Amino acid sequence: MRVLLLQLDGKLPNIALMRIAAHHRALGHDFELQHGCPSEQPSLFERPWDKVYASAIFERTKPLAERVRRFWPEAIIGGTGWDPRLTLEDIGITIHEQDYSIYPDFVHSIGFTQRGCRFRCPFCVVPRKEGTIRQEQTITELWRGEPTRRELLLLDNDFFGQPAWRERITEIREGRFRVCFTQGINFRTLTDEQAAALASVDYRDDSMTARRLYTAWDNPLDGERLLSGLRRLTRYGVRPDSIMVYMLIGYWPGETHGDRERRRKALRDFGARPYPMPYRRTPELVGYQRWVVRRADLTCSWEAFQAARYRPEKVG
Repeated sequence: MRVLLLQLDGKLPNIALMRIAAHHRALGHDFELQHGCPSEQPSLFERPWDKVYASAIFERTKPLAERVRRFWPEAIIGGTGWDPRLTLEDIGITIHEQDYSIYPDFVHSIGFTQRGCRFRCPFCVVPRKEGTIRQEQTITELWRGEPTRRELLLLDNDFFGQPAWRERITEIREGRFRVCFTQGINFRTLTDEQAAALASVDYRDDSMTARRLYTAWDNPLDGERLLSGLRRLTRYGVRPDSIMVYMLIGYWPGETHGDRERRRKALRDFGARPYPMPYRRTPELVGYQRWVVRRADLTCSWEAFQAARYRPEKVG
């Protein structure tokens, strides 16, 4: 059997496709990973695929998923960007092994220590897709083993929501792992014990080159709770510049530029790195994201950036 795996979006290895690959490897099948979807219908002279799987993480990828369905009507398509309710178990994939062979250039270990979330944020699909908190893997289970680097990309949506977080921190620290909490940590509920735990491990960005912790400021009303968590971290030695804060913008009814500016300024004043995330990708919101992410907000006004059509190189 020949199996085609299509990763329609996302820059990190896709865990679902890795598990599907492991499933078909165990059955002795041949499989191949491709990124995106061909722009043209496969030729009739090409050897056909016996089975096609596709994963779409983001809703903006739906047009690609629809093209997959046109080209391969029997394709199995999943992911939060297409059908959050579909699970691997629904399609007969029960193996939890991850086949890294489809990502030969990926040198880290990737996975979840927990799934689900304690919260019910209206803009987030995680509770609907994954449900409440549950244990997934220990660090020992997640790591690929020698001679693989001791570098972990954790995809947990709520690391400190799991009862066993202390055991996971101990495994990370005692195993001398570098770790990237790619989905961020909820600093609004961070305790002193948890802040000290984060400060005790070698936290990194997803390239493992810079010290980095990620969090989010989604609700403007959460400002004081979030800043309290940021201050708590710095008391345990985390540098403010090592903290990246994703700011959800363009979601809340009645949001104004002034609302965005209050959050941006509070984070800049603290010394953290704001990263606006537009819920709606309008020219203004994408321009605001570019203004902040490229740090143009440190050198020119928003009005000047707007006048330059959101292009930093055109700012006079």
